[in-house]
Amino acid sequence: MANHLRIASEFALTERAMVYDGDCRELLRAIPNGAIRLIVTSPPYNIGKEYERQLDLDHYVAEQSDIIKECVRVLSDRGSICWQVGNYVEDGAIIPLDSLLFPVFQRLGLRMRNRIIWHFEHGLN
Repeated sequence: MANHLRIASEFALTERAMVYDGDCRELLRAIPNGAIRLIVTSPPYNIGKEYERQLDLDHYVAEQSDIIKECVRVLSDRGSICWQVGNYVEDGAIIPLDSLLFPVFQRLGLRMRNRIIWHFEHGLN
């Protein structure tokens, strides 16, 4: 874990682009306020894939809210966030995660500029 923080602090402000393979919360803690111009992420959808732990939906939204707050903290005044999420499925109902997270971004003073909807031939969009 400490190695991830060392790497984050060494590269986060010197590289033009960075892909971080680790817990984003560790990386975010190592970045000063307002230092980042663009954040592109695709967080887990909370559907029980092998790389995530499935949480109660309210807990998931709370955890994502904490991460979004940290992202906004490190984002420059002229920065942008691309938060690419899909759908959570519960008891056969499809819940679009962006609709649950939109109020978080709004409370933090961000404005939605675009919404990308993926179209798949098997019926889910």
